[in-house]
Amino acid sequence: MCRIWIKVAFLVIISIPFSVVIPSAQSAEFQTWSDITTIHSFGDNWRYDGVQGFRGLLSPNDFTTIYFNPSVRYRVKPWFTVHGGIRFFQTFNKDVENNFELGPWQGLRFTWPQLGGYAVSHYFRLEERWQTTGDKQFDFTLRGRYQLGIRSPTYDILLKNGMFLMGSIEAFCDIERPIFVNRLRYNIGVGTRVSDTWQVQLHCLLQQGRNQPGAAFSGDQHILRLRLFYTF
Repeated sequence: MCRIWIKVAFLVIISIPFSVVIPSAQSAEFQTWSDITTIHSFGDNWRYDGVQGFRGLLSPNDFTTIYFNPSVRYRVKPWFTVHGGIRFFQTFNKDVENNFELGPWQGLRFTWPQLGGYAVSHYFRLEERWQTTGDKQFDFTLRGRYQLGIRSPTYDILLKNGMFLMGSIEAFCDIERPIFVNRLRYNIGVGTRVSDTWQVQLHCLLQQGRNQPGAAFSGDQHILRLRLFYTF
C-alpha cells in the first residue's frame, strides 16, 4: 500500500509546474478533482466499473461536489465495448442553493486504429439528466458526448513499472432544437500501474463552454484530476 502513495506523490510532484501556471491564466478557474474507480470482471466479457469521488475539495472554489457513477461494460469485440450506468451528483454551493443530479447514460467505445503501440479510441455517450436546485422540481435535459482519445504504450522510464501517456478532446452537446456543442474538454495525462490491482493516473484538463450557438467558447476551467483504479 505504501508503494501506491509513493507513486501518487511522484505524479503530483511532476504536475506542480502545471498547477502553478494553470491558475495564473487570466479569468481562469482552477479546480481539483479526485476519484477512485473500482473494477470487477464477470467472466471474459462483462465488467463492473464504479467511479466515486470529489470535485472542488482542495481548490479555491465556492462549491464541493461528491458523486457516484456505477456502470457495467460488455465487450462485444476486442475493439468494441458497450457501456451503461447511472449518475448521482450532489453539489454543495457557498452562495447559492445546492444542486442534485441523477440520470442513466449509455455509451459505445471503438478502439481504432492502433499504430505502433498507440491506441486511438472513439467514445460516444448519451446522458439523460434530471437536475434540481433546492426544493424545486427536477428539470430534464438530454446531452450527447463524443471523445477522441489516444493512449501510448508503457515506457520503461522513471518508475519501476514504467509510465504511459494519454490525451483526448471531448465535445458535449445539448440535444435540443437547435442541437449545438456547448462544452469542449481537452485532456493530457500520465499514468502508471503500481501492481496487479492498483493503477494511478494524473490528468490536466481544460474546459470551455458557451450558452448559445454561434457564441465564442469562454469561461476557462483548468482542472487537476487524480484518478485511482482498484481491480478486485
